[in-house]
Amino acid sequence: MHGSLALHKGVVYVGRCARQAWVATYDLDGHRLEGGFAFEGEEGPASAAGLAVDGDHRVWVADGLGGRVRAFTLFGRPIADVVDPSQVEGHADRAGRLGRPVGVAIRGCDDELEVVVASAGRRRHALQVFQPHRGYTVSLHPEAGPRGAFHDLRGVSWDGERILACEAGAGAVRVYQAGALHWSLHLPVQGHGRFRPAACAALSSGQYLIACADTDASALLLCDPGGRVRRVLAEAGEDEGQVCEPSDVVVEESIEGGPRVVVIDRAGARVQVFTLEGRCYGTFPQLTGS
Repeated sequence: MHGSLALHKGVVYVGRCARQAWVATYDLDGHRLEGGFAFEGEEGPASAAGLAVDGDHRVWVADGLGGRVRAFTLFGRPIADVVDPSQVEGHADRAGRLGRPVGVAIRGCDDELEVVVASAGRRRHALQVFQPHRGYTVSLHPEAGPRGAFHDLRGVSWDGERILACEAGAGAVRVYQAGALHWSLHLPVQGHGRFRPAACAALSSGQYLIACADTDASALLLCDPGGRVRRVLAEAGEDEGQVCEPSDVVVEESIEGGPRVVVIDRAGARVQVFTLEGRCYGTFPQLTGS
């Protein structure tokens, strides 16, 4: 099972999958809100490997099992696909093909909507920007250039100008600006290997929150604008205030009392809330819909 998060206007969207894939909504204190839905694939299981919410409150879901990125209303009515499913030919590594999507991020709305999708595996066309209403696609280059390939992309986020993509296989967060690779944030070595980023979020201060997921090196890191680890907000572990293979992270900065960092871990079974100083507010009391 896998967990994903999105945050829009103070509402936390939680995606999980077990027998079905489902999306539920909560406030920042973990109270369940109205809305939410479950869904299945048209030809088999579905997943909610990545979530994003646009300005029209449409919920975009990266369905890695179904090989699709789909949009739903808040109550689960399917209303759009990033790519016409009838035009997708399996998992071919070509521009416009999704492969196995694991992350999605949104910029704009209506006819100006842009959707960035990250796909898993070793793929040249693993990070793509779609403009669904215009039928336009841009495939972003990996660090190795046009002939290279991404190695195990995970979460992706968009802070308005920069696209942040977690390349777990390289232990790095790739930062794109104006359609080109701007720089790479290489994570430090921990134990017998490098931290493997699973999700990231940019702060208005220029700092980065990075959730790292590995059996021996799970962590929630706060990095400065230069990519240096400023603080370990949570170390590896099963207890409250620790993280165990986190799969997504989001942050709400415009809130009384200071920013809140929301992390989902333990294969989508737990959501915790932290301060930027590393204090854990607690755990959402119950994740429903499994």
